Formats: sequence, structure tokens, C-alpha cells
Amino acid sequence: MRIFFTTCILSLLIFACSRNDKLPKDILPEMQMREVMWDMIRTGEFLNGFVANRDSAVSKKAEMEKWFAKVYQLHKINRQVFDKSYAYYQAHPALMKNILDTLAKRQVYIKPVIRDSSDLKDTNNSRPHSIRPSDTIPRAFDSLRKKMIKSRKQLLNAP
Repeated sequence: MRIFFTTCILSLLIFACSRNDKLPKDILPEMQMREVMWDMIRTGEFLNGFVANRDSAVSKKAEMEKWFAKVYQLHKINRQVFDKSYAYYQAHPALMKNILDTLAKRQVYIKPVIRDSSDLKDTNNSRPHSIRPSDTIPRAFDSLRKKMIKSRKQLLNAP
């Protein structure tokens, strides 16, 4: 009898402590949830920064719903799937922490604007157009080269 209870208790502990890493079928996988949340955050920032401040007559809630519907459409999901997935991940803090940590490390890369030099107009008309456009950044080694030239001149001029 004692062996039976010991076996039952051990099997109960093994099954209770086992991890069930499988997501339910109607929950978005972690990678897809991460992408949806990233787009939702970016959409929210856009709405707060540009849309909401520009026109006070626009219903903010209706505008948010319209833009979030575009995010759902982009990821081929609907609001119910997102809400259910979000509630699931909130109920599982370890999974939500992985998603949020990844989003916090993610950076936004902005493509540089490349302009044609013919588009640049000189308002002063005193300088030729062959000067470097204002949107280009001088290279770091140019300043190092200038320092080397100055140090050489100083060495040559030294007695």
C-alpha cells in the first residue's frame, strides 16, 4: 500500500512539474505576436504624435480603431485573435517578458534620404553648386587626416 501511495505521489509531482510549452491553436505564436505588437506600438506612436495633435475634431478612438484595423489586416488576423493572444501572454509572464525584452532591444532603422544635387538650390547665389550638399556627413577620417597634416607641418617647422 505504501508503494502505491509513493508511486502516485511521485507521478503526480512529475506531471505537475512538467512544462507545457505548447500554445493553444487560437493563440498567435511568439514570433508573430512580437511583430504584431511592434506594429501596434509604432501605430500608437504615430497616432499620438501626428494624427491626434493635428486635428481636434477627429474622434481619437475611431481613428485608433481604423489604424489598428490596418495593422490587423497587415498581419492577417482580427481583433479577437489579438485580444485573446494578448490575454494569454499576460497570463504567462515569462513568455510576455521574452516578447517585451525583444521589443525593447529592437531599433528603428531609418533609411537615409538621398537627393540629387540638381535639386539643391542656393538661396544666396554667392556659392557655386559644386559644394557638397548639406545632407551629406563629412567622414571621420577626414578630420583625422587634417590632424595628421597639422602635426607634420608642426614637425617640419620645428627647429
